[in-house]
Amino acid sequence: MPQEAILLKECFAVSTQLSSDFAELPSNGMQAVKTYYASLSEGFRNTFPNKPEEEDPFADFLDLWSDPGFPEFDADLIIQGDPEAKTQFAFISGHEADVPALASLIQKVCKSALPFGFQWAEVADKDIADGFGGGYYVVTDTEIFGGSTRWLMKETLQTLRAGAT
Repeated sequence: MPQEAILLKECFAVSTQLSSDFAELPSNGMQAVKTYYASLSEGFRNTFPNKPEEEDPFADFLDLWSDPGFPEFDADLIIQGDPEAKTQFAFISGHEADVPALASLIQKVCKSALPFGFQWAEVADKDIADGFGGGYYVVTDTEIFGGSTRWLMKETLQTLRAGAT
């Protein structure tokens, strides 16, 4: 959906803004954060509403990351397809992308694509232990399944060992 593609681009821009311009705000700088939040699209504010118990209007958006202090996807976004068409394609790539945050973003923003699945690869430029791998996520409206191949292998081995005893 075109509006989802626009919102996805906006989320990437907000991530960049939050991780750079507002990284070291003085305590009275929250007004600048609130002004920035108010300037964003209605779609963004509806998808990531203010949490009444939080002073930071971006608290819901920051929940995408396991460490809200580093709100970076570390990825590039390219949207392809006719902007007026119902189908557009988002290509997300990065050298050290925050894959769980991206899965959470897809769940919140790309509702028309759900259920949705994607894979990723981890590679190292040297032969090192655990230097290669990857994984997958399947994203539904209510859940995110999957993880890294390293984690999936560990879980499977633990299950097999528990069943052998």
